Amino acid sequence: MGALHTIDLVIIVGYLIALSSVGILFSRRQTSLEQFFLAGRRMSWVPVGISLMACLNSGIDYLMQPSAVMKYGLVLVTGALSWLLLWPWVAGVTLPFYRRLNVSTAYEYLERRFDLSVRWLASVIFILWRVGWIATAMYVPCLAISGAAGGVLPLRPTIVVLGSVVILYTALGGMRAVIWTDIIQFCIMFGGLAATVAVVLGHIPGGLSEVLQTAGDAGKTHLITGIRAPEAAGLLERIRLFFTTDMTTTGFFVAVMVGRMAVYTADQVMVQRFQTARSLKDSRQAFVINAVGDAVWTLGLAFVGLTLFAYVARDSAFAGLPADHIFPAFLSSKFPTGAVGLVIAAIFAASLSSIASAINSCSSVVMMDFYRRLRRDGAGAGSANSPDEERRQVRISRWTTLIVGACAITLSANVGTIGDLIEIANKVIQLFTGPLFAIYVLGLFVSFAGSRGALVGGATGAAVSLYVAFWSGLAFVWPASLGFLAALVSGVAVSVIGGRPSEEQSRFTFRGVMNDRSRLVASAAAPALLSGQTDSAGLQATVRALEDAGEKSRQLDRK
Repeated sequence: MGALHTIDLVIIVGYLIALSSVGILFSRRQTSLEQFFLAGRRMSWVPVGISLMACLNSGIDYLMQPSAVMKYGLVLVTGALSWLLLWPWVAGVTLPFYRRLNVSTAYEYLERRFDLSVRWLASVIFILWRVGWIATAMYVPCLAISGAAGGVLPLRPTIVVLGSVVILYTALGGMRAVIWTDIIQFCIMFGGLAATVAVVLGHIPGGLSEVLQTAGDAGKTHLITGIRAPEAAGLLERIRLFFTTDMTTTGFFVAVMVGRMAVYTADQVMVQRFQTARSLKDSRQAFVINAVGDAVWTLGLAFVGLTLFAYVARDSAFAGLPADHIFPAFLSSKFPTGAVGLVIAAIFAASLSSIASAINSCSSVVMMDFYRRLRRDGAGAGSANSPDEERRQVRISRWTTLIVGACAITLSANVGTIGDLIEIANKVIQLFTGPLFAIYVLGLFVSFAGSRGALVGGATGAAVSLYVAFWSGLAFVWPASLGFLAALVSGVAVSVIGGRPSEEQSRFTFRGVMNDRSRLVASAAAPALLSGQTDSAGLQATVRALEDAGEKSRQLDRK
């Protein structure tokens, strides 16, 4: 395989320098944590929607989707149908719920509904989940560029360089820089995808008809796939095969639904992004952009997979390569000069947008759910709203960003030992989504669920997810789904036995929050009152919070 041309390297390096420049541009505008983490809550629906799509997808998809389609076929595109089922959940439940609470992190809610220990459990699960995800998202584009360069660029040093760039602009520019770089990267992602489709299809003499014929003959165009059980197999054997077969339509679709419902309920990356929008209407419109963009992206990458499958059937030189390495090898040997740089930049764009969002969100959880929450109980709480204190906390947030990024870089250098990309996606990226989602389902809809049930449920679900992923022998699509089920069942069981919530806590169900306007006003005043701010500045801050909450309640009525 060949090496990168100078023109390709110039495109890649120029792109990385442009990203760093965006971070430097916005660095001086970050004077408070609300600016650093929420962009002042003044973003319109178009940039938020584009940013959501960019941060939801990464370079993992750029390599994983084609290789997975080559291996399993078009059954993977059934995941795009999940957006139709997600719309009523996101538009009718999670978006209005979080807008009503007006929280900075998703886990603030859990302290109000349960207690501080549940908030911290969910925060820790989120950080572990997202650090593993960041590591994988760093690994994939570096695998691509290392393969395209013919081994000239070693994998681990490439990970360090790429990780350092994304950490730099995220630490400097905060959420505003993340969103605007996401828009740039959205354009590059789709430009690279269009170039990929055109170049790969151009290497198939028979064009689209040959691609469909070759894929169809191999059974890759089937949307429905199930278990292959002998006719004499009994019920228990069929159940065993269902849970141990790597890919079935039902198992895959359930995994996608659980993962995405968890993301739009319990993932700080998404909650934080929606909280940057100006209104609930903007958030809903942003979700539509996100869903449509993701569906087009998924279908485009699936077509690339079918086309590569048809090409490999013609060229025996690629036949012995692992599926994850076919696209980088094709990129290196068949793409014209300049197009290689564009596609690698697109893979970088897909990865860096999601990495930056995840790092920023991990930092926001550390600052809001641990640092600020602990400081609220300390002697220094009274100065929390001073300009000097806000600037100091922004500096601490930047250092936190650096530490989170360094941990992810270290893990990224070793993530390739787990398996192929679709296995990594389900065993690492989706590992803790199910248990985290179950904690929120308990809080939102199980009125008798208490903190003991949430703690036991979350811990049990996390243990089950780990076991299913690495030691059970079950298919790789099941860790999150079975972890969700275990967490929900154990959480309900423990709550039935004892440890029910107080009357105040039970009011923070979905119905209670949406129906109780006075709760919105009271919750706005709670931080200042709990911090002991009884001086003039503290009372003024409380009055402002009450006024803002009242106005927000009136706005929600109008919407």
